[in-house]
Amino acid sequence: MSGGVSRLTVALGLAAVALSLVTLIGLPTPLQAVAATAVLVLLPGQALARLTQVSDLALGALLVLALGLAALTAVSTAMFYLAVWSWQGCVVTMAVITVLACTARARQEATS
Repeated sequence: MSGGVSRLTVALGLAAVALSLVTLIGLPTPLQAVAATAVLVLLPGQALARLTQVSDLALGALLVLALGLAALTAVSTAMFYLAVWSWQGCVVTMAVITVLACTARARQEATS
């Protein structure tokens, strides 16, 4: 897509916002676990992995998990050491990271 932003980039950003709100509002426990996993690991990992030029599918999937878990670890550790840890803050921070990565990807797509 030359000169435009892909639908996947927009969908990732919107999903991060929607799922973080749904997670904060509360859901039945099994659904909340799925939504939290998506917001805390999968969506940020996918958004960050899309900033790289990896074309191999298996390596891309591994990169999604690795980047998502690394970002979550960094955010949780920083919040813990700053004595401001809360699961709600962690969810919001990971959603913000996802949206920022999607914004960076949108800029890449718009210029190419």
